[in-house]
Order: sequence, then C-alpha cells, then structure tokens
Amino acid sequence: MRRFLFVAALACAALPALAQQADMLLRNGRIHTVDAGFSTTSAVAIRDGRFVAVGQAAEAMAGPGTQVVDLGGRAAIPGLIDSHVHQHQWGMNLLAVPLLGARSIGDVVKAIGERARQTPPGEWVIASSLWHESILAEGRLPTRWELDAVSPDNPVFIPRGGHVVTLNSQALARAGITRDTPQPAGGVIVKREDGEPTGVLLIAGATSIARRALPPPPPAEEQAKLLVQAMAELNALGVTAVVEPGIFDAQAQIYARLRDEGRMTVRTWLLWRAANREQIARGIAAQQNWPQHEMLRSAGIKFLLDGGVEGARMNEPYRIVPGEQTNPNYRGILLLPAGGEAELLDGLRLIHRAGLPIQTHAVGDYTIDLITRLYGQVNDELGPVKPLRWTVMHIFLPTPDALATMSRLGIMATAQNHPVLLGHNQRRWWGDERAAYSIPIRRMLDAGVHVGGGTDAPVVPGEPFQSMWWMTTRGTLAGYRLGPEQAITVREALTLYTRNNAVLLGAEDELGSIEPGKRADLVVLSQDILAVEPDRLRDTRALMTLVGGRVVHRQGM
Repeated sequence: MRRFLFVAALACAALPALAQQADMLLRNGRIHTVDAGFSTTSAVAIRDGRFVAVGQAAEAMAGPGTQVVDLGGRAAIPGLIDSHVHQHQWGMNLLAVPLLGARSIGDVVKAIGERARQTPPGEWVIASSLWHESILAEGRLPTRWELDAVSPDNPVFIPRGGHVVTLNSQALARAGITRDTPQPAGGVIVKREDGEPTGVLLIAGATSIARRALPPPPPAEEQAKLLVQAMAELNALGVTAVVEPGIFDAQAQIYARLRDEGRMTVRTWLLWRAANREQIARGIAAQQNWPQHEMLRSAGIKFLLDGGVEGARMNEPYRIVPGEQTNPNYRGILLLPAGGEAELLDGLRLIHRAGLPIQTHAVGDYTIDLITRLYGQVNDELGPVKPLRWTVMHIFLPTPDALATMSRLGIMATAQNHPVLLGHNQRRWWGDERAAYSIPIRRMLDAGVHVGGGTDAPVVPGEPFQSMWWMTTRGTLAGYRLGPEQAITVREALTLYTRNNAVLLGAEDELGSIEPGKRADLVVLSQDILAVEPDRLRDTRALMTLVGGRVVHRQGM
C-alpha cells in the first residue's frame, strides 16, 4: 500500500513538469528575436501556438512528446509581416499570362500570342499585373497594334501594376474607347498626335473604363482556391501576415469562408476600399460586427487619393515623356470625391468617430501635404489620431512639413519597394532628383515617423528579402541605385517588417518578435541576414515557416 502511495505521489509531482512540456523546440540556431534589445538566442519553445520560452529555459521544456527541430546553426527571425499585399489579386494573377520574365516587346507579344491561340475567338486574354516595361529592352509598353498582330480576334488586357493598362484594338472597342473619347476625369487615355488611342491607359479614371468591360471574376470557390495558393506562395517567402489593402464586401466574404473552413495560412488584416463619403460609411458598417479572428481581422478604411508614378499629384510639373506625357503643365491626378476636400474631411470624421484606422494612398508631394493637413484637422477637432494608427500609404515624396506633422501627431507610414521596378518611370516622368528622393525611409525614420515595410505585390514582386535589399542598398532590377543616401540598415529593415508592422496593426502584444506569450510565427533562413552584406539579402530564402507553431512551408531543411 505504501509503495502504491509513493508511486502515486511521484506521478502527481511529475504532472506539472509534463504540463509544461513544449509542443515544439527549435534548438542549435541563431534566433534573432527582434525584441526591444534585439537579442539573439539559440533555442525557442512553442506550446499551444505561442512562444513560451527562449534559450536555456526553452531547452528545459523538451519532453517525450516534443517535436525537436535542430536548426544546425541556421538563423531564424520572427514571421514577416507585409504591410501592403493585394493577396486576393495575387491569387487571381495565377490565372493570367505571366510577363515578369519578358525582356522585350517581342517577348510580351509572344506570350500573349501563345495564350490567344489557346483561347476561343472573342474571349479575353488577360495578363498578370506583376511586370514592368522597365525590364524590356525598349523600355515602354506595347501598343494596340503590336498586340493586334498576335491577337486579332481576342480582346487583350495587360495591367501593369495597379494604375496602368494597355489594350489591343478589340479591347478598346469593347471598352468603347475611340479617338473621339474625351479624356476622363482622374485618368489619361494616351493618344498619338493624330488623336488615335495607342492602347495605353493611365490612372483609375481611364483604366476603370477598360476594367468595366472585363468578364466577371471566377466563381467564389475558384477564387478561394486561388487565394489559398497565393497564401502558400507567401508562406514560402517567409510571410506570415499581411494587410490586404482595399477590398469590397465580395472579397471579404471569400476571406470569411476560408477563415471558417480553417484554410488560411497567412494572418490577414482587411482594409475596405473607399473613394467617397458613402463608401466610407459602407466600409465602417461592414466592420461593425466583423469578428476579430486570429487569422482574419478588419483593419479600417483605404482611401485612394492619387495615382502611381504616372499619376501622383505633384506640386511641380512632370517631365515631358514623348509619346506618353506631352503636357508641360501636367501635375498628375488628384482623386478627391465629388464633394472635394469637404467630403473627404467629413469621411475622415466618420472614421474617427467609429474608432477605426485609415490608410490613405498618397504618392505625390501635393497629395501627402493634403492628407496630413486633413488628418491634422481631424486630430484637432475630435482628438488624437495616433491611437487609431492613421497612416499614409506609399508616401513617395513627403515634404519636410508633412514629415514634421506626421512625427508630431503620430501619423504612421507604409513604405514599399516600388523603385525596384518603377524606378525607370520615376526617372523618365519625374527626373532624377525626385526619383532618387522617392520613398525616403532614412529621412522618415530620422524625422521620427513610424514606418512599416512591405511590397505592394503583385504590383512589384512580393519577395520580402528583395524588398529589404532595396531598403538597404536602394538598388533596382535595372542595375542602378536610386538615392543611396536614403538607405537604412539591415536591422532597421528587419524591424520594419516585424515589430514596426505589428505596432502599425495594433498587434504588438501578439506579433512582431520572438518572445514568450506571443504567437509562434517564425521563419528559418537560408542565410543569416544580419551577417551578410546588404547586396546579398535578396538571395535569402525561407527554409521553414511557422504560423502559430504550425509548419506551413518547409523546403531545404
């Protein structure tokens, strides 16, 4: 009897230790925690989807049921958060003609022709938006006539990023665009000197004419499958969380379906797209009862206020670009609602009263000055905007006054690596001085502005280590560097992609660093990014990616 009681007592004493055993232990690594001290440790323990210990304390949590992963000296970092990924569009792009490998107009035309031959006459041939004319030998977009040669019987739609498209003659006819079509508000139909459209459309006011003629999207189930595939591709790049910057209710419901079915592998924050007060109100209403799930959350409103490189609203005129931009007084496009600044300001008040964030797309210096002024007016009227994490999105050309306002009010910024592809057009359309200054992360950080990192994929490649390479070298895929004085350190770039983005999302207590209590999002790397030269950053690969302690990608280890 005594022996039975003794054994029972031993078993009871062991229960707390067994209860503390880790589900997974990663050991023998260089784990950069990105905590407040930017410490490095050799081991981390995970239980119930969260980090529970680091270092020797983690080693002590190994038990009979613990999955032990020997990192073999490899580096690991927190899961990467991308502040701006059109994840749904990434999925839809998987159906489109890929053009990123094209290096000439001939390559583009060949790819379109191959798809046209496989497509019944009259049906659309649609290309991926992930490419840029800067990588073509000719340095320009194909014209309608070049596309007509290989697709005379199929309308062709080639988006480039989010603000430019080029069409063939069939597509122009479907969209109702002729030589007599007047220039739309908030957009440019590029025409020859004789008035004939070349097929190139710039900025939403023009591109939306073509988009309205496109066929409907695939059924919701097919969209869901493509979205799952896009998430898998992001996981393979080391990305564990993203901001989806500008969706409508239909896309939100596809995300909700994946959430309910447990099929999401990237934590996603949704921004509802708005272009006027009414759409702001609808976006607010859609989020009032939105369940905040660990894999899917609402994140406020996105407002598009100007265009991209070819349509950013500037204080000074653009350069003349023969055949593309011939107006010496052109200053870009400002996408205010019909009620002007007053309507936008009223929409901002609605967002503030709802207690929601807003991220405003602002590229040109005029636009950035405008939105920081309006944010400041709401701040003065209704209370601080800093707790609401109000943000300027993209922020290519901030003025000193805008940066001072942002620092003073706690207005945040998201910066993406657009120049890796768009630098070509920044130089052609803006001139070298503005192109070099563009997205001045060094200046922003020194001014005390909180900056989050990202890519804007599939406008540019969604590879985070290529983005960090640009941040630290200011290199472009065309082979030159734009504004190396605006480069930041590797440690700063990693912070932008982890802790800074977590703060921007109000998730700093859950994500952004490897610390006990936080969700176990982690990436094992092919090389230690803190120990290599910045020029080698873009060669980094994710060997294993964890989301909530679950392996969502593993290759090479």
